[in-house]
Amino acid sequence: MTGFSFMAAAVPVYGESAGKADIARGMDVLDAAFLIAQEVPGGVGALAQRMGVSANTLQHKLNPNNSTHHLTLKEAVALQVVSGLPYVLYAMAAALDHVCLRARPDVAEGDAWEAFRFVQQAMGDFTAAAADALRTERGVVSSNALRRVEHEANELMAGITALVNTVAARAAKREV
Repeated sequence: MTGFSFMAAAVPVYGESAGKADIARGMDVLDAAFLIAQEVPGGVGALAQRMGVSANTLQHKLNPNNSTHHLTLKEAVALQVVSGLPYVLYAMAAALDHVCLRARPDVAEGDAWEAFRFVQQAMGDFTAAAADALRTERGVVSSNALRRVEHEANELMAGITALVNTVAARAAKREV
C-alpha cells in the first residue's frame, strides 16, 4: 500500500499577493473557470490552443450563461494546468468546506531521517513566524506577517505529508 496525498495552494506563497485566488475560493466553479479565461494573456484563444481544443467550443463552455455546452472535469483540470491558475480547484474546495494547499516535492527524496529533520525545522520556522506576527503592540497583524505565517504553515503541512508518506513506504516494504 502506498501513501497518497493531494495538496494545492489556496494560500499564496510567502511574498505573493493573494489577488484573484482569494476571490476564487468563494466563487461558483463555472465563474472560477470563466475568471481563468479572463486572467490568462490571450484569453480563451490562447487557452484553447494550449489545450488542443476549439476556441469557439471552449468559449461556449466557459460562458456561465450557456446551458448547452459544459466543461468536463478533464477539461477543467487541463484549463488549470495550462493556465497555472487553480481557481476551479479553490472554488470546489470552498464549496465542500475544504482547504487546498500547494504541494511541494518531497525535499527528503524518501530519506526518513531527512524528512523528520525537515518537519522539525519547518515547525521552528512556523513557530517563529507566528510569534513574530503576534508580538505587536496594537494587536494588529500586518498582511506581510500573515503571508509569512501562511507560508510557513504550508511548508510544515507539506513536510508532515512527506514524512507520513516516507514512513508509509517503509511500512509497505516491510509487509511485502
